[in-house]
Amino acid sequence: MTEQEILAYLEQDKTLRIDMIEAIRRGGAKILYAEPDAVLLTKMDRFCLVVSDTVEAGLKALETVPADIHLFVAHNEASRDAVFHTFPFINHASACWQAYYPGREPIPLPQVCEIRPFPKEELQLLLSVYDPEGDPERYRERIEKGDVLAAYRDGEIAGFIGFHGDGSGGMLEVLPKFRRLGIGSALEIALHNLALSRGWTPYGQIYTTNDASRKLQESLGMVVSDGAIYWMYEESV
Repeated sequence: MTEQEILAYLEQDKTLRIDMIEAIRRGGAKILYAEPDAVLLTKMDRFCLVVSDTVEAGLKALETVPADIHLFVAHNEASRDAVFHTFPFINHASACWQAYYPGREPIPLPQVCEIRPFPKEELQLLLSVYDPEGDPERYRERIEKGDVLAAYRDGEIAGFIGFHGDGSGGMLEVLPKFRRLGIGSALEIALHNLALSRGWTPYGQIYTTNDASRKLQESLGMVVSDGAIYWMYEESV
């Protein structure tokens, strides 16, 4: 299949497959398998994204997975079941809705805070709030690339947001003393606008247990999938 044909297949359910579409469009994916009934990509050589019309088609696609990859994002129940069948060591699947912003023009930003690039000298703050066990170098690289934004209010950092390594929006944190002021929404809009300025489609993922987050995304004009994707990996018992 050509790249155009692959994208046409993925756009049959654009909302649920937006991460795969954006991976190809942004040049961050390797296409390992592409047939009219299944597509499998790798991103960052760390994990695979797979969608298939049937379990059987998914099983065939998964034959191409490199031996050192043990993390998968399955884009429907058929591909989820194929991953479970092919890799018996995988015992966890976190279900998420996908959400993307369909517009192309910048979104007006609420004047509740000042948004700036996240300062690299505040890396420890980010880690302590968001990911205490995280790799500092990985976050330092994102900050230096301009992929993390900070909200300021009264001269203090009030919160932050950024792009995950896979290109999705997330990392949203508002510090306790600044909550319920609309800063979270302002940060989300600012990140959407940053994505749009780069020619990207803004997108992110929401745990299916988080109805409040889904309502927030919809209030910001995001289109949210009906079905779920599944982040799949081996979880220690």
